[in-house]
Amino acid sequence: MKMVTTSVIASERSERSNLFKKIASSLRCATLLAMTLCSTAFAQPGIKDFSNFKKIPVLDNGRLKPLDTFARSLLTQFSGKDHYNNQQASQWLAALFFNRASTIDDKIFLINNPDIPQALGIAPQQDRRYTPAQLQGNFSLLLGLAQAASKIPEKERSLAENEMMRVFDNVSLYLDLSHYFTVIPSSQNENWLSLWEALSTDFSNVQTRRLLILWGDMASGYKQGNDVAFNKAVRLYINSVRLSLSKDDLKKVDKFPLELFYQASSPFTWAIMFYIFAFIFFVISFTSSKPLWYNLGLCSVMAGFIPHVLGLLMRIIIMSRPPVSSLYETFIFVGFITVLLGLAIEYYNRQWLGIITAAISGTALLFIANKYSAEGDTLKVLVAVLNSNFWLATHVTTITMGYAATCVGGLLGHIWLLQAVFRKDTQTLDKTYKTTLGILGVALTLTFLGTNLGGIWADQSWGRFWGWDPKENGALMIVLWTALLFHAKAGQMIGPRGLAVGAVIGMMVVMWAWFGVNLLSVGLHSYGFTSGIATSLIIYAAFEIIFILATTWYIFRKG
Repeated sequence: MKMVTTSVIASERSERSNLFKKIASSLRCATLLAMTLCSTAFAQPGIKDFSNFKKIPVLDNGRLKPLDTFARSLLTQFSGKDHYNNQQASQWLAALFFNRASTIDDKIFLINNPDIPQALGIAPQQDRRYTPAQLQGNFSLLLGLAQAASKIPEKERSLAENEMMRVFDNVSLYLDLSHYFTVIPSSQNENWLSLWEALSTDFSNVQTRRLLILWGDMASGYKQGNDVAFNKAVRLYINSVRLSLSKDDLKKVDKFPLELFYQASSPFTWAIMFYIFAFIFFVISFTSSKPLWYNLGLCSVMAGFIPHVLGLLMRIIIMSRPPVSSLYETFIFVGFITVLLGLAIEYYNRQWLGIITAAISGTALLFIANKYSAEGDTLKVLVAVLNSNFWLATHVTTITMGYAATCVGGLLGHIWLLQAVFRKDTQTLDKTYKTTLGILGVALTLTFLGTNLGGIWADQSWGRFWGWDPKENGALMIVLWTALLFHAKAGQMIGPRGLAVGAVIGMMVVMWAWFGVNLLSVGLHSYGFTSGIATSLIIYAAFEIIFILATTWYIFRKG
């Protein structure tokens, strides 16, 4: 009996001990989380090394990504820049997490419409950027205006109303992130939890408690300005998170160093810079016939092509799919194809034609891609309708290469018309004409093949090969227009001038198929819908029409 009683007492002591440990652990977590989530005027951040902090795995918009990618896309979404003053994105995000008071006067919110700050009672700023303190003080008014705008049908909203909703969403996200952050893997399912969710719903799990404690240790190290303590907590946190991940997620985390290098190296920025240099050398060549400028121009295009290719390859490895699933990616990929075609033209032509084609198309397309990168993270999870690497690698890449070849043909059409205006010799005009003809042949082949592959994919996905969907019609328009040019040439209905004009119009057809049909917001290709580009398309079309009329009139007048 004594032995039994002793055993029971020992068991009760053990349970009480475990209970006290849990209570102590809970109090520690609550204290550390309070330090983490509450702003403090006494924080003295002095952390210099954020290299480990950047690697923390987070779940955002369905994708497991390094915290640095999240921080960059967040700041880009807020302010149009992926950094703040002299701070890297991760450094600024750490300040938001662990010392929110230090970010309250940071000018991070970009407001493009000057009517919005006036409506909120805020003095308009020349740089169009405002602080959280300014917008928080008028949050109730901002909420009311955003709610009123949200009740208006999307197609009927003004630019100011859309901008009001965007600003409200950004301010709300800023406030939420200072209190909630999806950073802890759940022990019960594949979902991830915010700090408060983990504390309230999953705290009984030992692994979750450990992650909460380590996150609190990060806050403590940051508050004290202790680099060693902060980074030790970060490393232990990352190691603990890895223990909770599946094999597939671990493979994604293993690619984080490559993604961090991709983000830091900005390969497409380097590509743009070298393409611009190539164009500058082309302009300088008009003042001097020295072969130096030609060699520099060719080397610049090749130097830009290298980071362009490497950037695409890194995206392919990171996302494990072809880089053609969004407008941002298609611009980059089309730019890559146009530069490749430009280098191929120069290999056979050797008279600047391929260099200038590559320089102009590469620069223009990457600049347009930058516009779409301002929306945030460009490495997004695929929408369901595109979730097929086989069809991405066949139909989408083929039709996109067809777009690229047609655009190159259109650019060559511009060049031929300008050469004719400025009285280039017949031999030069003939070379440009034959090159244009060859490129249009490539465009017709690729668009025809890509359209048929798209029909096969549609048959497998939607049960019909063709449904006169706007996007399908757009692809068909390119095929028919390019085929019409070849028929007109074969029937001697057009000559070099007619082909050049037709190539320019073909480029306009591509723009309609690429973007214009998306403005209709109808059809099964809902993943391609976009807005806000109608004005740009109209301006582009007007410019092309004026260009065609002016050049053809001048050529005709001069005989």
